[in-house]
Amino acid sequence: MSYRDQAKVQSWVTDFANSHPGVSPQISVVDQYYAEGPDSGLVVVQLRTATTVTSIQPVVEDGAPTWRVHFDPREEGLDLDGEQTEALAADLTLLSLLCQYLQGRTDSEP
Repeated sequence: MSYRDQAKVQSWVTDFANSHPGVSPQISVVDQYYAEGPDSGLVVVQLRTATTVTSIQPVVEDGAPTWRVHFDPREEGLDLDGEQTEALAADLTLLSLLCQYLQGRTDSEP
Protein backbone atom coordinates (compact mmCIF):
# COMPACT_ATOMS: atom_id res chain seq x y z
CA MET A 1 0.00 0.00 0.00
CA SER A 2 1.35 3.42 -0.88
CA TYR A 3 0.90 6.20 1.63
CA ARG A 4 -0.58 9.58 0.96
CA ASP A 5 1.33 12.81 1.30
CA GLN A 6 -0.08 16.29 1.80
CA ALA A 7 -0.31 16.97 -1.94
CA LYS A 8 -2.29 13.78 -2.49
CA VAL A 9 -4.73 14.52 0.34
CA GLN A 10 -5.11 18.09 -0.96
CA SER A 11 -5.87 16.77 -4.46
CA TRP A 12 -8.51 14.43 -3.02
CA VAL A 13 -10.13 17.30 -1.09
CA THR A 14 -10.06 19.46 -4.23
CA ASP A 15 -11.61 16.66 -6.31
CA PHE A 16 -14.32 16.24 -3.65
CA ALA A 17 -15.07 19.97 -3.53
CA ASN A 18 -15.20 20.15 -7.33
CA SER A 19 -17.70 17.28 -7.42
CA HIS A 20 -19.89 19.00 -4.80
CA PRO A 21 -20.64 22.47 -6.18
CA GLY A 22 -21.83 24.91 -3.58
CA VAL A 23 -19.75 23.34 -0.80
CA SER A 24 -20.16 25.84 2.00
CA PRO A 25 -17.93 24.81 4.90
CA GLN A 26 -14.28 25.74 4.67
CA ILE A 27 -12.21 22.58 4.12
CA SER A 28 -8.45 22.61 4.46
CA VAL A 29 -5.61 20.14 4.60
CA VAL A 30 -3.43 21.01 7.56
CA ASP A 31 0.14 21.91 6.73
CA GLN A 32 1.94 19.45 8.97
CA TYR A 33 4.89 17.13 8.85
CA TYR A 34 3.72 14.21 6.73
CA ALA A 35 5.68 11.17 7.83
CA GLU A 36 5.05 8.31 5.46
CA GLY A 37 2.63 5.93 7.11
CA PRO A 38 -0.94 4.72 7.18
CA ASP A 39 -2.05 7.44 9.60
CA SER A 40 -0.84 10.46 7.61
CA GLY A 41 -3.38 13.11 6.70
CA LEU A 42 -5.38 15.70 8.61
CA VAL A 43 -8.32 17.57 7.09
CA VAL A 44 -10.06 20.35 9.04
CA VAL A 45 -13.64 21.35 8.26
CA GLN A 46 -14.92 24.64 9.66
CA LEU A 47 -18.65 24.33 10.32
CA ARG A 48 -20.74 27.38 9.45
CA THR A 49 -22.86 27.56 12.60
CA ALA A 50 -20.70 25.90 15.28
CA THR A 51 -17.25 26.84 16.47
CA THR A 52 -16.42 23.24 17.30
CA VAL A 53 -13.06 22.26 15.81
CA THR A 54 -13.87 19.39 13.46
CA SER A 55 -11.31 17.25 11.67
CA ILE A 56 -11.04 14.08 9.65
CA GLN A 57 -7.95 11.93 9.95
CA PRO A 58 -7.00 8.30 9.45
CA VAL A 59 -6.39 6.03 12.40
CA VAL A 60 -4.89 2.59 12.05
CA GLU A 61 -7.27 -0.20 12.98
CA ASP A 62 -6.35 -3.84 12.37
CA GLY A 63 -3.34 -2.70 10.37
CA ALA A 64 -5.33 -0.55 7.93
CA PRO A 65 -6.09 3.18 7.89
CA THR A 66 -9.68 4.14 8.66
CA TRP A 67 -10.72 7.77 8.26
CA ARG A 68 -12.58 9.11 11.32
CA VAL A 69 -14.36 12.38 12.10
CA HIS A 70 -13.24 14.05 15.33
CA PHE A 71 -15.13 16.78 17.18
CA ASP A 72 -13.13 18.68 19.81
CA PRO A 73 -15.02 19.16 23.08
CA ARG A 74 -17.01 22.32 23.61
CA GLU A 75 -16.96 24.36 26.80
CA GLU A 76 -20.42 25.80 26.26
CA GLY A 77 -23.77 24.86 24.80
CA LEU A 78 -24.93 25.73 21.30
CA ASP A 79 -28.26 27.40 20.54
CA LEU A 80 -29.39 27.53 16.92
CA ASP A 81 -32.51 28.70 15.16
CA GLY A 82 -34.16 26.61 12.46
CA GLU A 83 -32.05 27.93 9.57
CA GLN A 84 -28.82 27.54 11.53
CA THR A 85 -29.78 23.99 12.47
CA GLU A 86 -30.45 23.22 8.81
CA ALA A 87 -27.03 24.64 7.89
CA LEU A 88 -25.37 22.52 10.59
CA ALA A 89 -27.17 19.41 9.34
CA ALA A 90 -25.99 20.15 5.79
CA ASP A 91 -22.41 20.65 7.03
CA LEU A 92 -22.51 17.35 8.94
CA THR A 93 -23.85 15.55 5.87
CA LEU A 94 -21.02 17.01 3.80
CA LEU A 95 -18.54 16.04 6.52
CA SER A 96 -19.73 12.43 6.43
CA LEU A 97 -19.57 12.35 2.61
CA LEU A 98 -16.02 13.72 2.68
CA CYS A 99 -14.98 11.12 5.27
CA GLN A 100 -16.43 8.34 3.11
CA TYR A 101 -14.77 9.81 0.01
CA LEU A 102 -11.35 9.88 1.69
CA GLN A 103 -11.83 6.28 2.84
CA GLY A 104 -12.75 5.20 -0.68
CA ARG A 105 -9.71 6.94 -2.17
CA THR A 106 -7.46 5.38 0.48
CA ASP A 107 -8.92 1.91 -0.10
CA SER A 108 -8.42 2.19 -3.85
CA GLU A 109 -4.73 3.04 -3.53
CA PRO A 110 -2.44 0.23 -4.70
